[in-house]
Amino acid sequence: MKTEQEQSEIISELKNNYGTENYYKIPLSEMVYTDGINDLINKCKCYWLISDTAIYLSQNPNINKEFLILSIKVNENNTAEITLKEDSNEPNLYYKKIEYTDFALKEYEFYIINEVMLLKSEY
Repeated sequence: MKTEQEQSEIISELKNNYGTENYYKIPLSEMVYTDGINDLINKCKCYWLISDTAIYLSQNPNINKEFLILSIKVNENNTAEITLKEDSNEPNLYYKKIEYTDFALKEYEFYIINEVMLLKSEY
């Protein structure tokens, strides 16, 4: 995990994404992601988060993909928890504990809307 200052800089840079010019296809799924998610991948080295989530959703077609919130929370010991919900106050549709991650941020949350992964600032 990065220092507080570095995390703050990454979050500030990610907030500069307002909309997208490109959509990137995720292999083995019908999902795509935006320039903002591509920026997140490059800054946090987390393509695994994007691809794992897309594969999970592809294997579970009964999940409504109209609006989802994906969250990652990294603990002090570099374990992490990933959750997927239909809304903030709803129960988890998906939960996964990661034994080790070098994800750069302490926590982050973004949306999946109709098979498109995007940052909150791109919504």
